[in-house]
Amino acid sequence: MNRIDAITKIEAFLKSCEPQVITPKGRSYEEYVKQLSEQLLESVIDPVLVEVTSTIIEGGDFESYKSATVWGIARIGINWLITIEGEPEFALAFGVDPLDLKMHGCSSSDVLAEWCS
Repeated sequence: MNRIDAITKIEAFLKSCEPQVITPKGRSYEEYVKQLSEQLLESVIDPVLVEVTSTIIEGGDFESYKSATVWGIARIGINWLITIEGEPEFALAFGVDPLDLKMHGCSSSDVLAEWCS
């Protein structure tokens, strides 16, 4: 996977579903989604293979990510947007070392909701 592949995958899912995000008071949903989408796309990195080694939420999707080929495709600080290679799934993880990330626990095809969780 390369940066263009990551952007293409993110954009495809931004267009295919209505993100489930909570709109702050005084903002329109459309304006807020546009802002978050732009921030996400600005945070795309050259993808790196990552390892998910733990989770916050037991019983979530940790096992799928633990045993799959997982890419880190966006990052701000210690927060990573991760995705399973070839799957329509995204999740939020955190950590400094890409080979030792902790997953929030759940994943979905709603890339923006996962990034903002």
